[in-house]
Amino acid sequence: MDKDFSDEKNEFEKDIEDLQDWLNNQYNPGHYVGTGRVPRPVSRLTKYPFLLIIFGLLIIVPTILVLISSKFTWSSLISLIIPLTISIGFIIRGVQKYLQMRDHKKQKQ
Repeated sequence: MDKDFSDEKNEFEKDIEDLQDWLNNQYNPGHYVGTGRVPRPVSRLTKYPFLLIIFGLLIIVPTILVLISSKFTWSSLISLIIPLTISIGFIIRGVQKYLQMRDHKKQKQ
């Protein structure tokens, strides 16, 4: 019982330290580059796969609306490649993470 509490306390303290580091350096453009550190909000996204899917859909819906609108041009297609790629990546990763979590829960049962 005490070990679980101490592990939980250590994890909480680590989360607080990570949050403080992010708060101190969120506007420092070179702090996370090349170090392997990931900003706290980004690292926590994979815990909630539905958020990844929702963010992906929020990005992809306006992109698709522009593509099917009458204002479609080839230059708009080129400018929409990056948002499409990011949104598809979010959706794919969200689905993968959800399936992993579901399989992990089945194995525990």
